[in-house]
Amino acid sequence: MEIIQQRNLRHFAIVSFLLTSTSPAADARIRLVGSWSTRCSGRVEIYYNSTWGTVCDDEWDLKDAEVVCRQLDCGTVLIAPQSAHFGQGTGKIWLDDVGCSGTERSLTECLHSGFGTHNCEHSEDTVVICSHGQIRLVGSGSTRCSGRVEIYYNGAWGTVCDDKWDLKDAEVVCRQLDCGTVLIAPQSAHFGQGTGNIWLDDVGCSGTERSLTECQHRGFGTHDCGHSEDAGVICSLSLPKPSISMTPVGEVTWGQDAGITCFISTQHLGGTFILQQTSGSFRKTQTSNTNSATFSMTEVNFNNEGSYQCQYNTMVSRRNVISPLSDSVRLSVTVSLPKPSISMTPVGEVTWGQDAGITCFISTQHLGGTFILQQTSGSFRKTQTSSTNSATFSMTEVNFNNEGSYQCQYNTMVSRRNFISPLSDSVRLSVTVSLPKPSISMTPVGEVTWGQDAGITCFISTQHLGGTFILQQTSDSFRKTQTSNTNSATFSMTEVNFNNEGSYQCQYNTMVSRRNFISPLSDSVRLSITVPLQQPSISLTSPNGGLVWGPEGAEVTRGYSFVFTCSISSHYPGGVFSLISSGSGLTITKPAVNRSASFDFHVAEYEHLGNYSCVYEVTLSARRFNSTMTATITVIIKMSLLPLVSSVAVVVPLLLLLVLVAVCLVYKRKRGAEQPVTLVQTQCLCSPGHTAHYMTRIKPYSHGTMAVRFSNNYESNKYEDEDEDDVYQNINPADTKKQLKEEAGRVEEESDDYEEPESNGDQGPDSDKEEETSDDEADYEIVTQPLDELTVDIYGEDEDIYQNF
Repeated sequence: MEIIQQRNLRHFAIVSFLLTSTSPAADARIRLVGSWSTRCSGRVEIYYNSTWGTVCDDEWDLKDAEVVCRQLDCGTVLIAPQSAHFGQGTGKIWLDDVGCSGTERSLTECLHSGFGTHNCEHSEDTVVICSHGQIRLVGSGSTRCSGRVEIYYNGAWGTVCDDKWDLKDAEVVCRQLDCGTVLIAPQSAHFGQGTGNIWLDDVGCSGTERSLTECQHRGFGTHDCGHSEDAGVICSLSLPKPSISMTPVGEVTWGQDAGITCFISTQHLGGTFILQQTSGSFRKTQTSNTNSATFSMTEVNFNNEGSYQCQYNTMVSRRNVISPLSDSVRLSVTVSLPKPSISMTPVGEVTWGQDAGITCFISTQHLGGTFILQQTSGSFRKTQTSSTNSATFSMTEVNFNNEGSYQCQYNTMVSRRNFISPLSDSVRLSVTVSLPKPSISMTPVGEVTWGQDAGITCFISTQHLGGTFILQQTSDSFRKTQTSNTNSATFSMTEVNFNNEGSYQCQYNTMVSRRNFISPLSDSVRLSITVPLQQPSISLTSPNGGLVWGPEGAEVTRGYSFVFTCSISSHYPGGVFSLISSGSGLTITKPAVNRSASFDFHVAEYEHLGNYSCVYEVTLSARRFNSTMTATITVIIKMSLLPLVSSVAVVVPLLLLLVLVAVCLVYKRKRGAEQPVTLVQTQCLCSPGHTAHYMTRIKPYSHGTMAVRFSNNYESNKYEDEDEDDVYQNINPADTKKQLKEEAGRVEEESDDYEEPESNGDQGPDSDKEEETSDDEADYEIVTQPLDELTVDIYGEDEDIYQNF
């Protein structure tokens, strides 16, 4: 809000100024110039006070640019770029903070800061691009009405391809630029190749269109060309307005030679330059093969005074083309002597008793005149004739009577007429005994340790020795003096403390010719007292051996004690140590005893985990000073191994016992599986229609016993017992062998009473029909296999049951 109010006040002041004053530039001329500018696009310049000047882009917007386009009859505004888009101007900056409503007839009717009032540089020159400025002619040797055709589209300039380019297309361009009729429609980049976009191709104009973009074309940016095919035009009004300049610039001295140079920027050389007086019959012509011609005027006099303009006339394609008239330049003839310059040696104040010289100088060709030196307030006046441009007036052993201001003047005769220059600027002769500013230094350099000795040295570069050096504090009553026959004096301070802190300055006082002179104060040097503390050291121990240093830090066994020791090498009395833990947030402070302190932790717990460091603090003169923090020690609390070892001592023997029992069982089963068995099958014909088979397994043991398994198998289901288990008995092998033999003999005896039943030859032993014997009789069939021919695994499908006899 404050910024808006300030702006409104400024605009109100500008309006008041405009309403209360008559501006001679109400209808000031305006033009658009700069690199690649056109009649309707370029850097904005206005003509004021006989000089062209730019406009600053502060607050420049489309409304301001709209007024410019309307004033130049260039249609409506397209864009209003800033920051010297068409290059930086030179010379005056006439307008700043322009604020147009958009309805004004000319730019100078808008609000602004006043002619010549600005805070800008030429890097802020403003520009406009109007709708009639969508097309321009640029390139090597181009003029306002001849050059490479470029159009402005989509915020960028681009060229036109020369496919189908002819005089009808060029005619539209010439009409659009108000450059008369077309002369030539050059192709193949006649004015040099452009860069960037190629906006149009295959342009086909009827010749009556108002602008080139109204003609038929393939569309913006659609083409099959390169910049070697850029199209150009040369219109009948293809010559720009010449520029005019005069040498020397400004007024010309009577009898001096002058030259007026006409210059035109065109490729159509070999024409004729015309120089004519705006009000008078004077007219001169000069043919030139270059872009310029200079008209010389020798020994000018008052008859040559007046305003002059240039014009250029040449033939283009057998047609006579003449440029518009240039701006005017005025030739003023005078016998005007410049203001002399004045200087003094030595420069500045002159020491009492020293020689001094004042030199007058004038820049003129009229030599042989007289220089006059006079005091501005006094009767002093000296003259000196010189055949050169200068004269020096000497003053020996100056004193205070010579003090004052002096001016020069020059008087000469030209063509029997007397001419006198204006007075020069004044130079002041001041007589003094000027002492330089002393220098100041301190030992030691930088901060001084509390209790240390210090010295401040004052030095002055002067020939006036034997004076007194003064040392004083800048903001205190401290003041010491010391007389010295040399250029310096040193002020000693023993055992400095904080009372000595502060900034000090030197001054020098001496007597010259019974007058007292004192030097200015020196720069200040600051005496800063400090208490430098070294970084403490930190160590960690465990009295009962619970500390192990690992890769991640100190490993302390839980339940054990540990001790941190902080120490420092310091000569300051007192002080405290602080032990800081970043993990637990613990901070313990203890006073230093013999520059160290111990921090005991009697029982290590998990809350003691963390990074520990020490800081030392000392208080001197009610000021606290802290050391830097030590390197950290990381404490890791680990569990004690004693309970674990006790548990392992109990569990391990039990596990070993179980493993031993398992190994014995496996070994026993394996040995049992390796023993051979004897299979004995006995068949009993127990009753008619029933046959019992007894199977005996005999398994020897290493201790002389045998395991015998008895199994029966009745052929009749009636006598089967599925749930009945086999019966095992352990017997002695020798007894078993004897029993087998006895049983075999018994069978043989019984077989003598046995009658073989009649049977067919093909009836096998398994026939269902057998003769019945008596109920009391049973037939046996014994099959014996050797023990080493058949072995049976005791861990087969049926688990054996053993009984030891």
